[in-house]
Amino acid sequence: MRLWYTSPASTWNEALPIGNGHIAGMVFGGVESEKLSLNDETIWYRGPADRNNPDSASHLDEIRSLLAKGDVGAAEDLVAMTMFATPRDQSHYEVLGELFVEQPGVSFDECSAYERELDLDGAVSRVRFECDGVAYTREYFTSFSENVLFARFTSSRPGSMALRATLGRCKRFNDRVRQFQGDGIVMSAHAGGAAGVGFEVGLRAISCDGTVRVLGETIVVDDASEVVFALVSETDYWRGPDVEPDAAIRLQGLSSLDYEAELSSHTAAYREQFDRVSLDVASGSERADAGEIATDELIACVGRGEHVPYLLNLAFDYGRYLLISSSQPGGLPANLQGIWCEDIDPIWGSKYTININTEMNYWMCGPADLPEAQLPLFDLLERMREPGRRTARVMYGARGFTCHHNTDGFADTAPQSHAIGAAVWPLTVPWLLTHVWEHYRFFGDESVLSDHLDMFKEALLFFEDYLFEYRGYLVTGPSASPENKYRLPDGTEANVCLSPSIDNQILRFFFDCCVDIARVLGDDSDFAERAAALSRRLPPTRIGSHGQIQEWMEDYEEVEVGHRHISPLFGLYPGNEFDVRRTPELAEACRRTIGRRTSHAGYLDPGARDTAIGDWKGAGLHASTRTGWSSAWLVHFNARLGLGDACMDELTGMLAHCSLPNLFSDHPPFQIDGNLGFTSGVCEMLLQSNGDEVRILPALPDGLPSGSFSGLRARGGFKVSAVWSEGVLRRLEVAGDPGASFSYWVPSGRSASGAELAETLEIGSDGRACREF
Repeated sequence: MRLWYTSPASTWNEALPIGNGHIAGMVFGGVESEKLSLNDETIWYRGPADRNNPDSASHLDEIRSLLAKGDVGAAEDLVAMTMFATPRDQSHYEVLGELFVEQPGVSFDECSAYERELDLDGAVSRVRFECDGVAYTREYFTSFSENVLFARFTSSRPGSMALRATLGRCKRFNDRVRQFQGDGIVMSAHAGGAAGVGFEVGLRAISCDGTVRVLGETIVVDDASEVVFALVSETDYWRGPDVEPDAAIRLQGLSSLDYEAELSSHTAAYREQFDRVSLDVASGSERADAGEIATDELIACVGRGEHVPYLLNLAFDYGRYLLISSSQPGGLPANLQGIWCEDIDPIWGSKYTININTEMNYWMCGPADLPEAQLPLFDLLERMREPGRRTARVMYGARGFTCHHNTDGFADTAPQSHAIGAAVWPLTVPWLLTHVWEHYRFFGDESVLSDHLDMFKEALLFFEDYLFEYRGYLVTGPSASPENKYRLPDGTEANVCLSPSIDNQILRFFFDCCVDIARVLGDDSDFAERAAALSRRLPPTRIGSHGQIQEWMEDYEEVEVGHRHISPLFGLYPGNEFDVRRTPELAEACRRTIGRRTSHAGYLDPGARDTAIGDWKGAGLHASTRTGWSSAWLVHFNARLGLGDACMDELTGMLAHCSLPNLFSDHPPFQIDGNLGFTSGVCEMLLQSNGDEVRILPALPDGLPSGSFSGLRARGGFKVSAVWSEGVLRRLEVAGDPGASFSYWVPSGRSASGAELAETLEIGSDGRACREF
């Protein structure tokens, strides 16, 4: 599987991403003028800051009283003055810089056989072309073993290549460039001036069969047929501003590196993660034909209803590639754009939006068997504890720790921005902590629970102090249903409210996690008992006047019925409160909620499909106003409801209307949550394990009649593989602990008999079980 193109990228949204979780690049593939946009996960505008509003806690009771009386306008005014942070914005992520390589004597207009690609199997980007009878190849990768970006330029004619390499940063945002020995350069800069992260980028020609010299700030290569450049980034992020970053030290040790050995080591490290899972839903002639179509043209084909399975398969693998390449142990989590960013001041700061987007980045970790990719998220959570304690104390007069709808590279926990419908929402810590419990459920690693148990206990302390009694329940507030707005009977429109449904669903899930963790770890304190006591006093989920899951405590009219956040369905996914088999009435209310949302946003109701959609014409019904991540969330919802064809309509719409030429998911602009949520959504269609049984092909669409998957994980630590044809399960393989019982269910129409199938397999002494149908 690969992304490939027949011309260079003209914009960043056409360039191809490489990364190792720590440094990254976007390869443009220019012929006479090559460009790589560079990133380092630690380039943030400003250091830690205390932004908590000192007037918050003293006005909290007044705000709650105003909300209880229905004076939401006055409540929102007071929230804006006393609860928004000062200053309003957190630190933002920034581009590291650019690498430019000029090659005199060649031109795209005069070259032939041009091709640029991103090889998903090996995590390598390549550019190939011919000019005047000479074949040129360029190869780029970011090494997992050395944390170095490598670029190799070769030509088929000895001594025929001349190159000029320089570094820059958006033309004017670097401090200086100095020479390194006779074959390298070092660029120095600060993100956001002296207050931001200081860094150096070093570039060196570590191997060349021609001549190398440095003139000014340019590495000059002449008479060569092979050149290997190595690029490093050094910052003061982890060490503090008192330790000057020095890229020269890193460059000094690179001359002994062997390119082929580094490429082999890099590929092996990457494939150890990437090869754990495979999917094939595009076989035979359709795959062969589609593979001959350039990726940007393939996206256009999907808009016409052609080659959908192939591009779906490619996007599934691409999502796994992007997470592996942007989130690795010892570093920071994948941010709003993963690790790739072209701007000094990106939109939304390219931070961590934790009212769904960051969480969606990591939904695939369990089913796609990528436990190590999620560890940076847990590390960031731990770092949020200290600033989160101050936020809890200053803003709410509470113990424990909390955070709002954003955080940044410095674990800031105060509200972000003046967006009244998003900023003051302290439910993100319990949501993020459910990922720790889910990690255990997929991988069985008790050490993850014990390592982070204190986080759960401290988060519980906050909610013991924060929740207050209202109408016989314990409720949250001031809060909001992200990022939606309601209308009162008198026409007043507002966001701020008391205890929206998502808050209660998150807290029930979180409190259940606390009880389960205490059980697994044998914790004999009153921790579990206190969590269960709070859970029992939360407001229940209600069904509203339209038959929908009610979004607020009151059955308010929605201002924007088609809003992209479908927050009241948290209990459907990623939660497990609503289920088609256990809670059919609530599941039907979920379906009605989706129908109302999507019909008001240019979608069809999942229950009102027509033949055209089944024939892959549904892409045209996908509203171009939708965002990639919101469609991805709908895939998960529909998968949990068993609506496979509705899932496929969303996926097809994402590919046709929410995909940039490089297959990045468009918000707009690019946000990586759409890509990563796409992959997770496909997993959820094929395998579910949120209940007491594992569900095989629970939401298989008619448009994927044949296929297979290998290595998907189910909760309980099982590795599952399956083959199906003509829409029917043919083979099931399971790996797990010897002697374990694997209970599974296959929906009607997907088993060989046509009826529902419920069985239990016993895992053999070899750790495997197999069933043919």
